[in-house]
Amino acid sequence: MDDDWQRCFIALAPDAATRETLSGLPSPPVARRVPVDQLHLTVAFLGTISACKGGLLGYSLSSVAEALPVFRTERIEHWPGPAHPRLTVAVLAKSDALFALAARIRAVLEALELPMDDRAFRPHITLARFPRDASALCELPVPVAGLSIRFDTLALYSSTLARHGARYSELASAALPDGEEGEAATG
Repeated sequence: MDDDWQRCFIALAPDAATRETLSGLPSPPVARRVPVDQLHLTVAFLGTISACKGGLLGYSLSSVAEALPVFRTERIEHWPGPAHPRLTVAVLAKSDALFALAARIRAVLEALELPMDDRAFRPHITLARFPRDASALCELPVPVAGLSIRFDTLALYSSTLARHGARYSELASAALPDGEEGEAATG
């Protein structure tokens, strides 16, 4: 059991320009921003997996890593809501390409008999986290719909909880081929 990989998830890592844009968005002062190098879009949360299965999964990432179009943000939200915020997230516009990627990853996880979180896939990038006792907030004052979001890596990560928030370690990755310049198709 000591060889198990803890709190594992598969995510898309934004390219450097996207990370820079996202890290520059306004955030309430009480929120703790996600460090720029830790920004990602979780595609599947796995939890604990064995190192052996993790190695197989890491090897399999290249089989699902296909070119992706440029995505667009739909809005910035406080989840679960502004009355009791826990997260500030950039919600991506609906995209057939993202849901197709999630389905391909799910098929790999099923083939490897790996655990999967059964929550619905909601494409978003967490920008900031709030303390548990955060009070009600107003909505963010700037328009943020339509920001270009590009991803360059599909990765298997593990998460370690620390005093100042979770830290993500990349266990395996696959570079995404250059994507299309057009926007993602909506579904």
